[in-house]
Order: sequence, then structure tokens, then C-alpha cells
Amino acid sequence: MLIKPFFRNLRKELTKMPKGFLLDSGLRNSLLNNFQLIPEGLDKGELWETALFRALSDKYGWDNIYYWRTADGNEVDFILPEIGVPFAVEAKYDEAAIKPSKYKKFTETYPEIPLHFAWLYPFSEDFFRKPAFQQ
Repeated sequence: MLIKPFFRNLRKELTKMPKGFLLDSGLRNSLLNNFQLIPEGLDKGELWETALFRALSDKYGWDNIYYWRTADGNEVDFILPEIGVPFAVEAKYDEAAIKPSKYKKFTETYPEIPLHFAWLYPFSEDFFRKPAFQQ
């Protein structure tokens, strides 16, 4: 599954390359010959990002999901600008890895699109009740 880049400034934001997701994690793991437990794997962040993409695409449709990246390396995993109340989501496996100041460029450039963070560890039973998943 390919998602398109979100951009408004053609000079500063990357606009050409789509971002790909292989939705079948079993097939992905088989192709990579990687069957480690998620907490032990080096790719746990990628697996969590794919799971989150799947949850968002099931709810909003994959054609409503974009990503944002700049030439100088700033990135936000998922932008949903065309739904009723737009929002963005950054996926991090571990909540401790979240550094809100790293996303200052996005929040300043797009103040009308609230940025949410989604993490798997430590698990929160409130995860699917968070505003990013309510419409």
C-alpha cells in the first residue's frame, strides 16, 4: 500500500516519493526471515507504524492518509487533512521516545492540524479512545 506525501511548500517539503506499507506482517516477516518477538526486534517501530496505518486506514480509508517529510529530515508518519476534523499522528513504539520539540516545524507550519502521538509501550487501554481515533 502506498501513501502520498502531504505538502504545501514545494521547495521545503518532499513531494515526489510515496511511502509504502506491506500490510501482511506475517508475509513481511517471512520475506525478511525475521520472527523475533516484537519487544526484542530491531524493527518493532516499523511494525507498530504498520499496525497503526492499518487501524487508521480501516477507519478512514487509505486514500485519506498522507505522510509529511522535509528535505532536512523532519517527518510525521500520518496526516489526515481531508477528513471532517483533520489531525496528524506520529507513531513511536515506546512512549519514552516521544520528543514533542522534534515536531515543532510541523506544528508551526500546520497549526490547524493537531499532532497526536501513538505508542504501544507502555500499553494504555485508553489508546483507541484518544481524540485521534474519534470522529
